[in-house]
Amino acid sequence: MYQLRLRPLLRALLFQLGWLTLLLMSARFAMYHAFVEQAQLVGKQDDLLRMWTTGLRYDLRIGGMALAPWLVLALPLAASQRSWRWLQKMVPILFAILAFAVAAVAISNFFYYQTYHTHIDVFAFGLMDDDTKAVLANMWQDYPLVKGVLAALIAALVSGFITKRLLAGSPDRRWPSWRLLLTTLLIVAVVAIAARGSVGTFPLRRGNAQVSDLTVLNKLTPNGLIAIDWALKDRRDDVSFSKVSAEEGKALLAQMGFTSLDVTTPSNPWLAEHKPHVVMNLMESFGSNMLVFDQPGVNDLLGAWRPAFASDFVFRRFVSEGNGTAPSLAAMFFHSPVQTISHSSAQSVKLSGIPFDVYKKAGYRVIFISPGNMMWRNLVNYLPVQGVDEVFDQNALMKRYPQSAKELTDWGVPDEYAYRLAETLLKEASQPTFISILTVTNHPPYVVPTHYQPGPVALTDEVKRHAEEGQIDQLNILRTYQYAADAFGRFVANIKASELGEKTLIAATGDHQMRRVRAFYPAEQMLDRAVPFYLYVPKTIQQHVPLRFDPTRAGSHKDIFPTLYTFSLSDTTYQALGGRNMLAVDDDPARAFGYNELVWIDRNGAYPLTGKQIAYAWHNSSLTLNEQPLQQTPQEAKSIDSYPKLLRWQINARIKGIK
Repeated sequence: MYQLRLRPLLRALLFQLGWLTLLLMSARFAMYHAFVEQAQLVGKQDDLLRMWTTGLRYDLRIGGMALAPWLVLALPLAASQRSWRWLQKMVPILFAILAFAVAAVAISNFFYYQTYHTHIDVFAFGLMDDDTKAVLANMWQDYPLVKGVLAALIAALVSGFITKRLLAGSPDRRWPSWRLLLTTLLIVAVVAIAARGSVGTFPLRRGNAQVSDLTVLNKLTPNGLIAIDWALKDRRDDVSFSKVSAEEGKALLAQMGFTSLDVTTPSNPWLAEHKPHVVMNLMESFGSNMLVFDQPGVNDLLGAWRPAFASDFVFRRFVSEGNGTAPSLAAMFFHSPVQTISHSSAQSVKLSGIPFDVYKKAGYRVIFISPGNMMWRNLVNYLPVQGVDEVFDQNALMKRYPQSAKELTDWGVPDEYAYRLAETLLKEASQPTFISILTVTNHPPYVVPTHYQPGPVALTDEVKRHAEEGQIDQLNILRTYQYAADAFGRFVANIKASELGEKTLIAATGDHQMRRVRAFYPAEQMLDRAVPFYLYVPKTIQQHVPLRFDPTRAGSHKDIFPTLYTFSLSDTTYQALGGRNMLAVDDDPARAFGYNELVWIDRNGAYPLTGKQIAYAWHNSSLTLNEQPLQQTPQEAKSIDSYPKLLRWQINARIKGIK
């Protein structure tokens, strides 16, 4: 009798292994056709084959790991008629739940890639730390949740129905004992090998996903569940701080060509006597990947910012450090590669050398303004620890400007109220003031104030070509982007037209690229992570601080505050972290690079940080790249490898100390 129960059970297990694998392979197939341009695959046939075969191994691994415990449990339970009845009832239900979960994650991974241009990663946990209600509202609006759930339910029903039929069946004849034993051992071996993903010395690992110099193929190779496993490990690493050795720090500095993490601004007696106000604006989703569609009179994406954007300093070969608001905010303002630092075990540790600390010690009043809710990431509590004198968020703005409450969205009140408050505070200031602004309007659900009169926007051919599928109207996305720029442009114009114009530095950048914009790799690999760096330096200050503007200089968020310090502070030491003054007369070659978590740029081109060690040269003077990859030099490879380690080393050193 044991044989009559064991054989249906083994068939059910094999079916479930195949079904889960098929679900994951189907998801990869859908992603391949949605996100891979066929023109990119010329000469990549071997890479493509590796993507499918390695992806299949990842899928089998998920299936094997999911079923191995059931195989071990079910083999002895099938020996008893009573426990067999329990298996016949429960296994179809449990396998259906398992299939639902696998299908749901696979579908989620599809839309995650569509939005963030990568598989599920550690940033996903950052979304969980956001306003949960707002995130869920955005998901409901922008993604076909009902269709996704229905698809996952269908996958579950198929699994449960077929499993139930298989377990209800009974073999028509008995096998010899040796055949049953051999078949059982073979299936156990298949499941074990599938769970391991390899028959070699090492199991299938993360490094195996690097199958090509074409980033998209590397991103599609792992499935969503494998990606979640990696993200969980990254998250555990993200929140752990420990003491570090001085020797490691010296070695990393040497590999980067740095003499120190710290830099001192030049002595400037005039600046010492005339400290300007400083405004730093971190703009939600203000990515260059959307800004390139700007066409005055046709698709106006700058609005009132256009005159200042044309006349002041703008660096376009510039990337955000993170690919989400929290990572970029943490990197810029806290010098932390750990995005959760503001609500981690280190949330009560005051950090030295960061912008708030530098300006506070220089005698500035330090203010942080956001039209969002600063309970987000515990910032309302964390910012004062870091030296911020006052934090104004949506609650303060609604109290000061009651009409803004009528325009409240899931993420906050319109950006213009933050600028209105900033302008008021600057006019009332009795001491040098440093204001940081974090905007929110250019974010799903993409709602502009009802009183706003938008300029022309249009679905040009290039916009259509780059538009990702979604539930939100593309014209509304363009209008919201325009509104964000226009609101800031009006603020800049007001400051420049007043007496504050000659004593206020104003800088702005995006926190990350614009979502819902397709990127064609490798040509647009850098553009997909690019944000502009805008800087207004009053003429009076320019007369007292030497500068040279080279718009082709490559940089990133790390370079913004070193630039601001140079034009506002005299003989002041700060933590540079590889950043430099972007307007220096002579650029620092060791620091003349831009760093994003996924791409590195310098004067020669861009270097993807996933996959093989390759480079792409700039295509003329544009933000796009030549599609023919080049080999990195040993020094480039060493710096690219060392810099993230240096970031991690310094945050550990500042929080836990040096051994």
